[in-house]
Amino acid sequence: MARKAKRKEVALEGKLRQVIDPAIAKALAHPLRSHVLVILGDRIASPNEIAKELGLAARDLDYHVKVLVEVGMIKLVRTEQRRGAKEHFYTLAPPLLRIDDRRWSSIPADIRAHLSTSLLRLTVEDVLAALRAGTFNARDSHQSRTAMVLDEQGWNEVTGVMSRALEEVLGVQRESERRRGDGRGGAIPVEVVMMGFETAAGAGNGATVAPSS
Repeated sequence: MARKAKRKEVALEGKLRQVIDPAIAKALAHPLRSHVLVILGDRIASPNEIAKELGLAARDLDYHVKVLVEVGMIKLVRTEQRRGAKEHFYTLAPPLLRIDDRRWSSIPADIRAHLSTSLLRLTVEDVLAALRAGTFNARDSHQSRTAMVLDEQGWNEVTGVMSRALEEVLGVQRESERRRGDGRGGAIPVEVVMMGFETAAGAGNGATVAPSS
């Protein structure tokens, strides 16, 4: 079973390497590595802490953490002495893990489906965890679902708006990191999710909107 999973991982990485950066391909070739990246995007953590959160043994993460370090997706920020052994703590290494629109459109449909499924699964898991922890509605937030009918130009304009919004959000993140580095800001773990997609035939004929709360 492990050998079959390894062959599948190698095959997926090979396909990804054809259209995106080899480091990103290596990072995305296994869903567990994608999950580690999401967690380290929220906070600094050690493999032991991540393993506990995922219900795994720490040794199950060792290889995947090593891969992410080797391809430059995460970096060591500190070590701490714990029970006679050193515990290593990691964070995401800039630049952020992103696939631009041009590269995304060149990725084969089956690979895009795999990446989208992984992203949505991680998003749902994070939402459920926040609901259970009581943090999802702890602050003012925006949640909305809007169904609409667009022409091709409208579709392109909407995706452009979302891309520009993402750039603004990332700018806010950079300013927050600067203030935190100066000791002038706290640390609030936040996840921002934006999706625009063509619905299945007949789905989403009406608009359901939940305003900011």
